[in-house]
Amino acid sequence: MYIVRGAEGFDIASLRQGDILEGVPFPLMDHGKMQVLGAISQDRDFNAIPVISPKTHQHRDDREWVTAIAPVRFGFCAVLSNCCDLEPRDGKVLAHAVVLARLRPIPNDIRNNAEWFGSLRANKDPRDRQNAGYIEWFYLEPHELLMGQDWRVHFSQVVALPTTDITLLLRKKILQLDDRTRMKFKIKLGFTFMRDNEDERVAGLLDPWQETG
Repeated sequence: MYIVRGAEGFDIASLRQGDILEGVPFPLMDHGKMQVLGAISQDRDFNAIPVISPKTHQHRDDREWVTAIAPVRFGFCAVLSNCCDLEPRDGKVLAHAVVLARLRPIPNDIRNNAEWFGSLRANKDPRDRQNAGYIEWFYLEPHELLMGQDWRVHFSQVVALPTTDITLLLRKKILQLDDRTRMKFKIKLGFTFMRDNEDERVAGLLDPWQETG
């Protein structure tokens, strides 16, 4: 399943889909746990609670940015962005951000059920409408660089980090998926977000570029 740093085939110069990174900050974007930093109005006295307004700053051409405090958990993540988008060209990555999915422990109710756990471990083909298994997760085998335990890549828990930090992200890359496993990863990822729904099939929209009637 894995190619380890230093082994043949491990790409130290670029990120690839399915790469496992360590020490990635994952923010908890819970509205109730976030705080926005503010500035005290300078034209008021301080005999009572001061008037505070959000402190804004400019990012590129946008002046509506504020600074917020949110809980952050450092841990393992897997690269979701396509390899081609992250390949350096003339020493620069053209994509502005790399999308990462969080690695999560396997729930006890699944681990303690032989059938469910076997289905998760199999990373079944999600295109099989009769037995697709767990669509939104990808199973990762135990490895010493992953604290000696197995994990599930949770496709719906994602964070986007700027590729201006690509040098740092490359240092955090500890494992690379072998080619076959990476292709399974791609298919499961794509199916998770792009699978058609029953009402779309009934409406004849499987090829939306083909006008009917």
